[in-house]
Amino acid sequence: MTEQQLITGCIQQDRRSQNELYKKYFPLMSSVARRYTQDDSEAIDKLNGGFFKVLQNIEKYDSQYALATWIRNVLVNHLIDEFRKEKKYIANIHLTDYTDVNPGVEYNEGELRLGEKELRAMLGKLPDVTQKVFNMFAIDGYKHREIGDYLGISEGTSKWHVSDARKRLKAMLEEQVKREEQTIGIVR
Repeated sequence: MTEQQLITGCIQQDRRSQNELYKKYFPLMSSVARRYTQDDSEAIDKLNGGFFKVLQNIEKYDSQYALATWIRNVLVNHLIDEFRKEKKYIANIHLTDYTDVNPGVEYNEGELRLGEKELRAMLGKLPDVTQKVFNMFAIDGYKHREIGDYLGISEGTSKWHVSDARKRLKAMLEEQVKREEQTIGIVR
């Protein structure tokens, strides 16, 4: 079935077309949803809600853009909306500044040492708001002003969260490097 046939079928609410669209874009949608949630069951729940939004709005799809990009944007917007709904339950965010422990570590060491699961686990250890802001900025490419508008925070707060995420991830990476060095017996 071609992409246009899938879209037409989904507009006509054909269950087979909807199922095919879901299967085809599930890997993309699940990777995006996992970045914005704490665990896999929450990711699947939010992914399904996002896919429902895709089906509700499929007739608005503009074919000058890639369907995958459009689906990703609908899902990210859904995840942000869900976060906003949950945000009212977040009590206080404690802003803490961390000093650089070892400024000699290069950021690209993570690419050499980290697998997807390890990176996802590190991102999962970040505070919820910091994780969402970091995902939006570093992974999805939103600007701080856009993040602030979406999440109801100031542009400066968005920048702080990205900076805090980098510091925390750097500290986690340094700790992992120390553990690996201790495991193989390297002494500095």
